[in-house]
Amino acid sequence: MKNYLAVACLLCTLLMPFASMASKTSEPKSNPHTVENMKSRFYLYWGWNRARYSKSDLHMIGKNYDYTLEQIQAKDRQTPFSFRHYLYFTQISVPQTNLKLGYYINNHYSVAVGFDHMKYVMVQNQMVKIYGRIDAPDTDYDGIYDGQTIELKKDFLRYEHTNGLNFVLLEINRHDRFIKKSKFQMESVVGFSPGLLRPRSDVSVLNTKAANVFHNAGYGVCTKVGLQALLFNRFTICTEAKAGYINLPDVKTTLIPGEKAEQHFTFLQANVQIGFTFGVK
Repeated sequence: MKNYLAVACLLCTLLMPFASMASKTSEPKSNPHTVENMKSRFYLYWGWNRARYSKSDLHMIGKNYDYTLEQIQAKDRQTPFSFRHYLYFTQISVPQTNLKLGYYINNHYSVAVGFDHMKYVMVQNQMVKIYGRIDAPDTDYDGIYDGQTIELKKDFLRYEHTNGLNFVLLEINRHDRFIKKSKFQMESVVGFSPGLLRPRSDVSVLNTKAANVFHNAGYGVCTKVGLQALLFNRFTICTEAKAGYINLPDVKTTLIPGEKAEQHFTFLQANVQIGFTFGVK
């Protein structure tokens, strides 16, 4: 996360020289889509994210078990950079990505629909407390639990949203430009986003087969702050930091009806996005 934030800050620093270059160019004459009037313009962004998650209690519900794991740790899973994974359309779901389509209501406000493809991986072999029951006499985990410490080995539980902790959201954004040149503009962006979570969860409980299907698992909300640079009134580079809350009351864990997981947690996300703006006549 620290490295990702550093990259975002570096990009903003590298963009600043364009401001001095642009100062030598006069402001454009009347044009309905100049920086003074972004009303009715659309924007499309594509980018990549890193995320960090709070600890959370995980409630597992099944035919032969009903238990809660206290304060589990989880992390994201970033794909090592390669042109194939990050730039080929057929590989777009491999890294952690962001997609956004927005519309300027006026110079200061826009609305957007977005898709944040994050990944959530429970840390294996961590030690946590467990409460509840497991009716599995053919395993080492059969019994009643009341605060004992257990190691989260793979034969006990593997819990991941690696095919996407997919956050489908609606954004309401405020834009404020503080550099206004003919070829270069810079603005701050703050926003609020409610949304739905539709993960594809990869979960194995006591070595059972994972469901691994897309499903509506819950909801989330988040806020964001960011910096956005507009080059030549067309191309955009944007960096954002998000903080949010996710509640997942219905995570599909197996193919057996009624078996599920419940959890809720907070998250931080940093992302870098590139894109362009366009008008529709």
